[in-house]
Formats: sequence, structure tokens, C-alpha cells
Amino acid sequence: MEPVETLVSFVAELRYEDLPLTTVEATKRQIADALACALAGSAAPLTPEIVVRHVQWGGAPEATVLGYGHRLPAPTAAWLNAAMLHAHDFDDSHRASNQHIYVTLLPAALATAESLDQPLAGRDLITALVGAAELQIRLGLSVLPHMHVGWLPTAVFGGLGAAAVSGKLLGLPAEGIAHAVGLAYAQAQGNRQGLLEGAIAKRLTPAFSARAGVHAAALAEIGITGPRALTTGAFGLHALFGGGKGDAAVLTAGLGERFAVDDIALKPYPCCRAAHRPIDMALEAKAQLQPFDPATLAAVDVWLHPRAHALIGQPFRMRQNPQVDAQFSAQWTVAFALLHGAPGLADFAPEAVRAATEVQSLAERIRVHRLPDAAPGTHERLTLRLQDGRQAAITHTDIKGEPSLPLTRSERKEKFLTCAAYAYHPLDEETAAAIFTDLEHIEEQDDIRPLSAQLSLDPNDMPACQ
Repeated sequence: MEPVETLVSFVAELRYEDLPLTTVEATKRQIADALACALAGSAAPLTPEIVVRHVQWGGAPEATVLGYGHRLPAPTAAWLNAAMLHAHDFDDSHRASNQHIYVTLLPAALATAESLDQPLAGRDLITALVGAAELQIRLGLSVLPHMHVGWLPTAVFGGLGAAAVSGKLLGLPAEGIAHAVGLAYAQAQGNRQGLLEGAIAKRLTPAFSARAGVHAAALAEIGITGPRALTTGAFGLHALFGGGKGDAAVLTAGLGERFAVDDIALKPYPCCRAAHRPIDMALEAKAQLQPFDPATLAAVDVWLHPRAHALIGQPFRMRQNPQVDAQFSAQWTVAFALLHGAPGLADFAPEAVRAATEVQSLAERIRVHRLPDAAPGTHERLTLRLQDGRQAAITHTDIKGEPSLPLTRSERKEKFLTCAAYAYHPLDEETAAAIFTDLEHIEEQDDIRPLSAQLSLDPNDMPACQ
């Protein structure tokens, strides 16, 4: 039997009552975090222009564009909201499957929910997200070890998860969800070339998958069929994306005993997740060597695992999109941490990166090394030596924001308020704090469809879109 059929049945049959309290709480935190990231992304460079173009195209007023208030067809709203959610690379990560999860799932879920002609309870949203994430993450885990580093797992598998969550919310049976996921697979896409070139396309890639998932579920609802042998087929995921290899066992092992969303991390910094550990190690080294004067630095060395090195280990270069260049540079992020502390949204703005000449100068002196492949017991590390002979050697086995080292409620709330204030139309602190508190009890809400509008302005007040 095709393992995806088992996963699809799991999604279709999952009930809120099946979820442990810890899983519900984790999902609520993830929803709030994703919405915060989308608000911040509403003001990202070129986002207003992208929104204007889609508003000009128009269409059925089914779902809300977060932060703007315009109502557009559900697939279009999902695309725009996903593009905003990922704009600052501040959104969640699932380390084992190397994916961002909510960038495709939540925009697809909210767009689908708003298109319904009946209320959608918060607990039903949570259930659909948990089930779809299980499918998306397990598919990623089954392929990732054999996947070419050039593929973007978030996009490849995110469309399948988006189709599953949309199909679940539409009330499709297991067979309908299977066809939705198959139709999303027919649109599977996503590569890292835009990342390598620092192109804006980097942050838009998951948006195509979110839109594909909503579109696929809508087609499945009217009887359009999709392929079913998604892992075992001659041209399935394992054959095409795994080079003919794949772990079938991981797709269904322990299904329902534990939930994949429990392993999702929330980011403290708006940059590539691979850069977070080097940032934290730099901050710890700096704290150990007080009094610390960056002018007295003699040497800084960072050792990265091969996959991290492939993403952030190259020498820093300022190209067409300085934000992406800095976000995906171990040299730049470590240099910033040593000079200024933890980086925030404003620090990665293109104009800020261009102006930070002192960060660029230090970045050029930081040496980044690639650890050997599959070296057991080898951990990423940072060494720092000052001219007076003092030195620090830091090794971190964990990363802030992982479930084993989670953000505190205070840190999560501060991130939400910061992102809300950074929005194209900023939310005042009182309003943002009230929304954050409401999201902590979203499972008690009888209808979450107004949520997107609560985070948005009247479109008539949006000068960029008039």
C-alpha cells in the first residue's frame, strides 16, 4: 500500500480530542508566531508593490490579505500571505526535515477558512494544522537524506501540506484529500538558486506552494483526480527528489503516538536558522571575555556542519539584495553579534546592511570552516582570541528556540509586538498585545474567520494600493 494513503487517512480522521495538551499549546504558539512574521513581512521591501499587482488583477473576494485588508481569491490570498510570512526569514523551522512549516500551512488554512460559508472553530483549525504538518514533515523526513541540496524542502513538501490542510478544512474525505495532495504534487517546485544569487525570488518560493495547495484542494473538491503513488511511484517523490532512494518506514512509524509539530522551533533572530547557533556562540564568547572591545579582536573562527556551511559558509558578498546576503552569512551575522549584540528586523533592512561598514569589515576577518561529513560527536563551535591573549572556545549542541530550549512567553510576546509594530500599517502595542492574548486561547473561539481582518487595515486606508 502507498504509505501516503495512510498519512492522508490520518489527516482526515484526526480529531481535536486526539491531541495532547502539549501539542495543542505548541500549535497555538506556532500560529501566533507565524502571524507575527506575516505582519512584519507586510512592510518588507517590494511587498506593497507585489500586493498592488495582485489587487489590480482582482478576483472573487474570498480571503483577506494580512495587514492590508484587501479580499482576493483564496489561492491568491494564500500566495500573498505566505510571501509576507517568509519575507524576513523569521518564521519557524523543523530542523530534522529542514523545512519551514507554517509558511505554507497557515496561509492555506486561513484562506480556505475565510472562503467557507460556515464558521470554523479554533480547535478545528488546530486539528487541521497538526494533521497536515504530520504529513508534510514525514514526507520530508523520508526524502531529505537523499535529496540534492539545491532543492528547497519547504517548497517541495509545503505544497503537499497546504493541500492537506485545505482539504481537511473543506471537509474532504480521505480520498479527496489524497487527490488534493496528488494535485499539489503535480505542481511540486522549489529550488535554492534564488538564494545563491540573493534574489527576491528566494522569499517568494514557498508562496507558490501555498497557492498550489489551496488550488489543488479546490480542484479535488469538484472531483479532479491526482496521482496517488506519491512515494512508491516510478516518478514519485523518492524517485525524482530522492534520487531513487527514500525511507518508507519513517512515513508511518509511530503515527499518532507523537506529533511532529512538537519538534517545530521558533526563531529568535530574523535570518537563516543555520546562523542562529553561530550568533549565540558569538554572544556567549563576548560575554565571557568582558571587558570586551571589538577593536582588540585577533582571530575569530567558526566551524559549521556541511549542510549549514553550504547555506551560510561562503564569504560575505554584497549583491542585489543585501538583506538575503546578510541573513545567509555566518561571517556577517557573527560580526554583527560581536559588535552590536543580537540582530533584529531593522538590522537586516537593505539600507542598514549597506550602512554597516564596520560589520562588513569585521566579517571579512572571520574564518568559517566546514566540519567533516558525518563526523559523530562533532559539534559546531566558535573560537575567539583577543590581542591581550584572552580567548574563548564555545560549543553549542542546542539552539535557542528549539523545543528543548524554547523561547519564553515573554520572548514570544516581545517578538509578536515587535513584528506588529514593524508592519506596513503598524499595530499599536495595546492592540497587538490583546491579539497575542486572544491567540493563546484560540481553541476557545467558535469562528476564526474574522482573524485575518483583525490583523488588517481597511483597504481604503492603504495608500500603496489605491
